Amino acid sequence: MSDNKPVRRSSLVSDAVTSWDDAFTHVLWRAQNAVHRRVQEALDELGVTATQLGLAVHLDQLGPLSAADLSRGFHIAPQSVGTALNRLEKADWVRRRTHPVHGRVVLYELTATGLAGVARGRQAMAATNAGVTADLSAAETAQLIELLRKVTVGIDGAQGPMTSAWPVRRG
Repeated sequence: MSDNKPVRRSSLVSDAVTSWDDAFTHVLWRAQNAVHRRVQEALDELGVTATQLGLAVHLDQLGPLSAADLSRGFHIAPQSVGTALNRLEKADWVRRRTHPVHGRVVLYELTATGLAGVARGRQAMAATNAGVTADLSAAETAQLIELLRKVTVGIDGAQGPMTSAWPVRRG
């Protein structure tokens, strides 16, 4: 005759296994959620998400890019990039233009409103970074950044500079 009492899985796991709450992936997930909340709070007044600001910042840094370029560069689903760019377009942060050489390719570029928004977004993110890392020393912050980059490269591989798949030929 069997005892029908439920057995807790954790009672079957060896003490040598890290507890759920202490596992790297769980701690990173909690930290990511906490930081994401702070970032979004800082961006609420701009009316954009962290993803939208990130795309706009890279358009500022790199110039006009296609949605496919941005998707590849950030390992973000094309649909997510398309949605983010459409919202930025409705907010007058970006505009579409046809690629000057490859007419079927649509490039996104920042508008004057978008440039101003990126500048305000950079300021908001600098303040958020300072607040989030306030309990860390400069050395600890640098070490944490480097370790997180190692984790990312270990999963996604090394990321080269983001470039357009459809460069404009000059001369």
